[in-house]
Amino acid sequence: MMIKKISKERFKKLFDELKEEYNIAAPILKDKGKEKILEYDFINDFDQIVWDRQPDSSPKNIIFPQNSMLGNDYKGSKYYDDNLSTIIMGVRSCDIEAVKVFDQVFIEDDSYIDDSYKNRRDKTIIMGISCAEREDSCFCDSLGLDPIESDYAPVYIFKDEDEFFIKIKDEKYEDLFEDLPKGDQAQLKALKKQRKEEFNESSFSLDIPTPLPEKEMFEADIWEEMTEKCLGCGVCTYYCPTCYCFNFFWEGEDGESTKYKSWDSCMFSSYSVHASGHNPRDSKGKRYRNRIMHKFSYHPLNYEGLACVGCGRCIDRCPVNLDIREALKMTEEYLLEEGGDESGKD
Repeated sequence: MMIKKISKERFKKLFDELKEEYNIAAPILKDKGKEKILEYDFINDFDQIVWDRQPDSSPKNIIFPQNSMLGNDYKGSKYYDDNLSTIIMGVRSCDIEAVKVFDQVFIEDDSYIDDSYKNRRDKTIIMGISCAEREDSCFCDSLGLDPIESDYAPVYIFKDEDEFFIKIKDEKYEDLFEDLPKGDQAQLKALKKQRKEEFNESSFSLDIPTPLPEKEMFEADIWEEMTEKCLGCGVCTYYCPTCYCFNFFWEGEDGESTKYKSWDSCMFSSYSVHASGHNPRDSKGKRYRNRIMHKFSYHPLNYEGLACVGCGRCIDRCPVNLDIREALKMTEEYLLEEGGDESGKD
């Protein structure tokens, strides 16, 4: 392990050095219609990076592009070179855990390896950043995550006003930072301790068995009530850092077409329609049941951890204020009233 401490100006110089050898993505403000959205994109200017608040969207669009022509994922991106590896700077614990979910599904599961994702991920270095304060909708620590530091990122940034500690936990990346001034481990430890003490406690607590008991919850009568106001717009899945549903489509005619891969959403009414026309999830309640059960039952049954990271983006972006925390509380109350069975892996 290596610890460095640098000023903002020295970090800017480091950024300029790294961008000669890497594509660099980081959270920046971008114009989206009538508002500015903080999202990850490829950049070449250190001063564009916004460090001090959670991005509106996750780095999912970097490791799993929303719309990509297969074989050329970032066509049209001004600051992306397909011949270079990528560094994603400023990734918070919740989003790092989400990257872990993607890795489990698309790389580590021997039954299916997504080569395009694996090739992209093998060329990506995650530089995490420690959270200094809680966002209003954040409940990551209620799900067992540490907002101060994630163990899944090989390099971690701890911003302290205009100074930065950089903790390099994987020795294969030490060469990138060896010329930087050494940081004091005791100072970093004290900063982390202070940050933990100051990080205000979540008002949300959850007591449900995970994985959720599948049969019992599948037959529960709470789902329709839970989704009465849902529009089925799918915005929750698009902003969710762990949702990975996708489809393929082709453009072109006369024997010349291009294949694209695009995000899809289990909250769309047409998502589960069979070729026969039958739809096994023909109501909003059934679709939302699948969303909750995937994150809190199906994923933890098949992999390690949950497929919800408590980032709160689905809460912030929902146009009708459907709150996943309220849905989980309804689930907790239902299991309590029904004397729900304990669930878990063998």
